[in-house]
Amino acid sequence: MSESISKNYPINLKQDRRQWLKTSATVLGASLLPLPAVAAETSPAAAAPQGKTEIKSAARFFTPAQHSLVEELSETIIPADSHSGGAKAAKVADYIEQVVRESSDENRKATWREGLPLIDLMSQHYNGKSFVESSPEERIAVLTVLSDHERMTDLPEVRFFLELKELTVFAYYTSKIGIHDEMEYKGNRVLTEYVGCDDPAPKSS
Repeated sequence: MSESISKNYPINLKQDRRQWLKTSATVLGASLLPLPAVAAETSPAAAAPQGKTEIKSAARFFTPAQHSLVEELSETIIPADSHSGGAKAAKVADYIEQVVRESSDENRKATWREGLPLIDLMSQHYNGKSFVESSPEERIAVLTVLSDHERMTDLPEVRFFLELKELTVFAYYTSKIGIHDEMEYKGNRVLTEYVGCDDPAPKSS
């Protein structure tokens, strides 16, 4: 059962997350639940991951489904418009995967392993569907909740959101689309002649 996001009632992320973590324990398993009380209330049978496990390539960090989720997350942060392509066209998700895969920081990798399923749990809680299945407005609403609580860095989903936002912005604005289409950078140009200005010559005294 989803709990829609209302502008009239501010979201209490810490209060809400206990509910969506508890109700989703059968999906994630106790290993992903940071709340001891929730884990204690979850039976071993209920905590076991359900459904088919997606296999990823040894050369990839994300599974295909996770990669699609990163694409939609980054596109929500920097969407395409009439002026230029968005994060998806700039292949931001590919850049993010390379950075995370090649990182020697296990904490960074853990942030992404834990953060992606938590984002989907939030979307299920607020929208009643996964993030990828949600409308653009519903996706924005989920990320707005995290943005409004970005000082709560003790929460893994907030740390994930901050990392996602930082890498998305950097990847986009160092891509061809970001540099040349969005910012319209024309590159360094050599002047063959100094044109000067049109100011009139000073009057002689």
